[in-house]
Amino acid sequence: MKRYIVHLLKGAEYRTRQFIDGQVKDLENLQYGGIRGDIWEAKPTIYALTTAVAVYLNKKSGFYRHEALYDAISLALDFAARTQREDGSFDYPSCNFKSAADTSFCFKRMISAYRLLVKYDVEKDPKQLLILRKKYLTIIHRALEAILTGGFHTPNHRWGIVAALLQGANLFAEEKEFSGQLKDRAGQYLSEGIDGDEDGEYAERSTGNYNAVVNSAMMAMYEESKDVNFLGYMERNLAMMLTYIDPDDTIFTQNSTRQDKGKLEYADKYFYQYLFLCSYAENPVFDGAAHKIIRDNMERGNLSPDCLHIIMNHDEMLEHCFKGYGFLEEYRKFFRHAGVLRVKKKVYTYTVLNGKSAFLYFKCGGTMVYVKIGESYCDIRNFIPQKIEEQENGCKVEAVAKGWYYLPFKEKQNTSDWWKMDHTKREKQISSQLKTTVEIHELEQGLELSVKAEGLDRLPMRLEVCIPAGSTLKHTAFSLKAGVGEGLILRDGFLTVRDEQKELVLGPGFGEHEFQGHYSGEEENCDGYTVYANGYTPLEKTFRITVNG
Repeated sequence: MKRYIVHLLKGAEYRTRQFIDGQVKDLENLQYGGIRGDIWEAKPTIYALTTAVAVYLNKKSGFYRHEALYDAISLALDFAARTQREDGSFDYPSCNFKSAADTSFCFKRMISAYRLLVKYDVEKDPKQLLILRKKYLTIIHRALEAILTGGFHTPNHRWGIVAALLQGANLFAEEKEFSGQLKDRAGQYLSEGIDGDEDGEYAERSTGNYNAVVNSAMMAMYEESKDVNFLGYMERNLAMMLTYIDPDDTIFTQNSTRQDKGKLEYADKYFYQYLFLCSYAENPVFDGAAHKIIRDNMERGNLSPDCLHIIMNHDEMLEHCFKGYGFLEEYRKFFRHAGVLRVKKKVYTYTVLNGKSAFLYFKCGGTMVYVKIGESYCDIRNFIPQKIEEQENGCKVEAVAKGWYYLPFKEKQNTSDWWKMDHTKREKQISSQLKTTVEIHELEQGLELSVKAEGLDRLPMRLEVCIPAGSTLKHTAFSLKAGVGEGLILRDGFLTVRDEQKELVLGPGFGEHEFQGHYSGEEENCDGYTVYANGYTPLEKTFRITVNG
């Protein structure tokens, strides 16, 4: 790690300069001592404080024992104490007030800063550090009182809370009654069972954010309890994450149930987690992953991961020497519980998702396209797989849709107001049904899709391939630039799509109709460009997506 400490330090120093420059110095301002923001909030300041404490205590930093930084830290701690609620909680004032969960996230950073102040107190006169430690302990104790009695909203909140409870129980072990209450409360949460399955998935499936949040909690829970079962959840998730990294080293986030869905993210926030596990026990795969994340981050010229405070608190991480470099070159993983197939080949990567209208993602380098099937059938607008089955060189997805109509009530209702009627009591007439099956077969250079729709006839279906706007499209009959929100029907032959130095070939096309979707409730590809291949049911077609060259 010695090679990369300077990079981590530079990032921490940059964040610290932002903290100092953004600190409010106006005594009349509600945010006095905190970081200037749109609303009065403690969390950004508390997070910045931990990084500032790390550089203040690091002898290699230009901020080492910097007097002005000490004053800024002290002032910011006063702001945090003043912003803390009477019950010890902190708000997330865009939506959550008196929030135990958000208080636990603040606690995570505060206890890390406090431990730095304890670990690096090596001078003969620690008076200044004693003052900071006292301020931190006061805020931390009050925060724990709120975390002890509060609740949560989402699955990951529970483990942030439990981590704080266990850390607090050990930190204040001399207060036996309080410490015991914290442990008992943690036990209540833990009795629910941790939502990590054997594949490493957590309930929120948030590869771009909350997986890392839960892993951080598991790491803390292990350190406080020495129960290696917590490390097991973390290890399985990090192993899973390696199969969610695409050829351009970004994370596939389309299956997330949270706000990171569809966001472009590198694995930077997982760096210290891979480093922790490979420094705890030899793990060549995690060692290579940690090394690639930090080296690539540095070579891209990005700001380093905000984890200097964590690594400074762990000598094994500081002293770790990387031996490998790289992510998995190829992988194939079927996540049965999540209904996800992830495959990485030498030339391309693809993902199949059960239960999603955008059920297939294909990626080559940084170029990604995705596939949907428009059905516009009764209340259904898209084919959404209800079943996924892994096959030797691909998979099969299928769904059955039904056309229905309400029938008159058999008994007189007590209202003629449509909106007050209980329509669940109506019988439905099932007039038809449509079974759609898509088999996805792997080719050396891409995928072949065999699409079959049977049952109801005359339904105008659309195979939709959504491509990046700005791509260059070439056909034997034309060449054009893909405009945002626009599309075309590929009636025949093959279409070449060029984007970011990559060329994909789509086809063969078919165009039996020009219908491109229902007027009501239709999902629109507003950010990209759509290539349609249209046909009537019953339908049986083959379509390929391949890499050119």
